[in-house]
Amino acid sequence: MLTAVVLVPLLLLSNTLAQDDTISEIQKTIYVLEHRMNTAESSLVKALGRVAVTESKLQQAETKLVQADVKRVQLESELKDMKNTDTKNSAAIAGLLATLQGKQTRHIAFSVGRSTSLTATGENKVITYDKIWLNDGNGFNTGTNHFVAPVTGVYMFNYNNQYHSKKTSYVLFMINGKRVQSSSVYHKNGGFGMSGNEIQLRLQKGDSVWLELYKNDFIYSDGALYSSFNGQLIYQN
Repeated sequence: MLTAVVLVPLLLLSNTLAQDDTISEIQKTIYVLEHRMNTAESSLVKALGRVAVTESKLQQAETKLVQADVKRVQLESELKDMKNTDTKNSAAIAGLLATLQGKQTRHIAFSVGRSTSLTATGENKVITYDKIWLNDGNGFNTGTNHFVAPVTGVYMFNYNNQYHSKKTSYVLFMINGKRVQSSSVYHKNGGFGMSGNEIQLRLQKGDSVWLELYKNDFIYSDGALYSSFNGQLIYQN
């Protein structure tokens, strides 16, 4: 009986100690778990903080992208306006240059002569010239023997012809097919003489000027070149 009485408390003590050890282990495990949870929570808080920072940076980046896109649209609009302005300015400059070039004084003058006599048999005949002393500006057409005004302006013309042997010399100054002026001479006693005239007038660009000998009339010339036709631009407008 004594042995049983002694063993029961020992067993109870042993169970109690075993339970204490178990509780201690459980407490250690709980502590470890709590520590790990605290560590995990701290890491999570830090991670969340980094995410928040990242989100803030992303928002800032998005804001900058939006601002950059707005700026791009503005720059594209300004560039388009600049191109339109440049186009207008280029057109204006080109027009101004054309105007200045058009108004720039040009050197236009011609002087031609004829080395043979001419009779206008049966009809009026354009007086042709085989000697070209001057043709600045290329206004005198050697094919048609017309002077074609290269520019609008005031021109001066003069012409001279020799008559001979009781023959009439009637010369017409023509513009675009219309007689504007003339010179005429007849000497009943024959011999030689000169006739001519001079005129100043405004021509439009493209106007055509020439001399005609009236039908059946006669002008005399030879290597001395008595017959001549001259003209020049006085001023352009």
